[in-house]
Amino acid sequence: MDPWLLQGSYQLAMGHSILLMPIDLFEKRTLGALWQPVLAVCPDNLLDRTAKRAVDLGFALPAASFSSLSDDSIDGHWRAIHKQFSFGKPLLEGLPTLARRLDLAALDLPHRLLMRRLGRPSEQPEPNVQPLALVRRSIYDRAFVAAAAELDRRGESFESPDLDFAQAVTETVGHRQITTSLALPGVPPAYVRRAYSPELKARVRPTSDRDVNDVWAPEIGERPDAMVERAAIEFVLTHRATANGGPGLMMPSVPAQAFTLLAQLEKHFRDATQDHPSSVRKLLNRLNAVVRPLFTEAVIEAVRSASALSVFSNFPLGLVTMPGDTAPLAARLPIAYEPMLPLTRTVQRAATSPVLDWDNRISILVAECIPTSDPVGAESRRGWQLVQQMHADTEGLTLHLAETLSLEALHKAVKEHAPDILIISAHGKIAGTAAALVIGDQSYVGLGLEKPPPVILLSACHVAPRGAGAVSIADLLLREGAMAVLGTQVPVDVRRNLMLMSRLLANLAHHLANPSQNVTLLEVWHHVQTSNVINDVLMATPALMEWGRTPGPNGLTPQQEFMRLRSSGRLRPNHIYEDTEQVLGEIADDQGVGAQIRNWFRRPGYVPESLFYLFAGRPERIHLSSVRNRVKRFQPDM
Repeated sequence: MDPWLLQGSYQLAMGHSILLMPIDLFEKRTLGALWQPVLAVCPDNLLDRTAKRAVDLGFALPAASFSSLSDDSIDGHWRAIHKQFSFGKPLLEGLPTLARRLDLAALDLPHRLLMRRLGRPSEQPEPNVQPLALVRRSIYDRAFVAAAAELDRRGESFESPDLDFAQAVTETVGHRQITTSLALPGVPPAYVRRAYSPELKARVRPTSDRDVNDVWAPEIGERPDAMVERAAIEFVLTHRATANGGPGLMMPSVPAQAFTLLAQLEKHFRDATQDHPSSVRKLLNRLNAVVRPLFTEAVIEAVRSASALSVFSNFPLGLVTMPGDTAPLAARLPIAYEPMLPLTRTVQRAATSPVLDWDNRISILVAECIPTSDPVGAESRRGWQLVQQMHADTEGLTLHLAETLSLEALHKAVKEHAPDILIISAHGKIAGTAAALVIGDQSYVGLGLEKPPPVILLSACHVAPRGAGAVSIADLLLREGAMAVLGTQVPVDVRRNLMLMSRLLANLAHHLANPSQNVTLLEVWHHVQTSNVINDVLMATPALMEWGRTPGPNGLTPQQEFMRLRSSGRLRPNHIYEDTEQVLGEIADDQGVGAQIRNWFRRPGYVPESLFYLFAGRPERIHLSSVRNRVKRFQPDM
């Protein structure tokens, strides 16, 4: 592939679609509208049945059994695929070989695929290779591609003998788009106590980041459950890392104490009648200390070089502060989560590669599920009506409001409007072991929508808790077919939440008007999340809020001065709260109240509420503007 096209393809996270299903469901209806089914692989005892169905369904290659998989069979399969789908392109050089170490496959396979695409040799990792070395190689790979693509764009060749290519690679720093994939196993102890039998509880063991015995073999399904589960996690991690073209890292299991602390944090928010920033800060510090050993050198290097994270985990890693940072990881870079309960569903969902192109047109439905008699419902309606008026003339964005005080009314509104984004304004409720939505006066863990919108934003409290392993409405909506679901871990103030949602729509509208920026939904959300930090700080107390909204000697409020003049270029994502305090403190100094304002930052303090939101599913695969244009921007000028 030409370097510019390779760089463009990385923006799309183009991976194979791998469907896993029982033999009895291996039929046209289940396969769906695939462009071209290529290869069916099955257990040996099902080969005859699978082979016949594969022929009937128009598969390009004959079916293969697990035991037949080898370096020779992989080479044969790729040669057959090339023969049918190459469109006159030459066969890639080099013999493709199976990965041996499954624990390192997510670091190894993206590199070897890149080497083949560049016509260069590659080898299996050495037996004693360290993940850090493979991470650094992966980072260099992406720098190499970025530099070669830039040279392509300028009409130069990276193979020119007169070129200082090392310098060209160095110049790409800050312009690389690398998505790092992480797998962080672990199940909340509360879930284990509730869902596992005594026999299963006794067999629960933490997973290490590496295991030299974790190698491929056709009889892998006969291994102990723990090794099969590990292989399943490594499968989805490697699939995602290969699609992203970036490093993929298996991490050790989340310590049980981390889930316990997280459950305490979530419970603290639910039980508190008002914010208690000092208590939240202490719990977050304790959480950081427990989780810190998970940040190995390899993980730190991969995260520091990343522009986004794709995290397979039941634990919200974004709440944790990485060593050397002062703000949680969710502030440093965009994070998309794939929950891992149940693991079978995760494998089924994560092995496919959906992509959605909104092409500068977005339809939004706000479903109001809180009665008008409820003050929160009244406040919510007033806010959404103002947002609707604000975007009445926004080209490409349509916003509908609907009264949905019953599940039937919600179904009807979704069917009528068929929105791209469904915003559900509702109360959240912890009902036993489930995090539910309250629609009207009834609680629901699932919505049973006939055709779920691709994106569902839950404007509701604690609908995506992670500490106690509750069954959550956010996760179940992914199972029902939504592509991405945004939810909160903790209760949120209706006004702050409405502000965050309205700012998200304002940013979507901005990008619709500026399609050349070629952003994804995840990128827009992260910008909204981090640029809302000033509101986390200023809305902490009535006194801070009053100061932030009172015009100073220059006629601007501190909030306006911060946003328009002072903060530009000064907010580091990994220190964003510290930097926000610094800038606001300087504004206060100019007004002669610096000591007082800084004291308010400490006592009573504030809560980083904007970071307690989780975006689960594949928001990074939802493109606001044309996917074709996202790739085309790397194309050399003709």
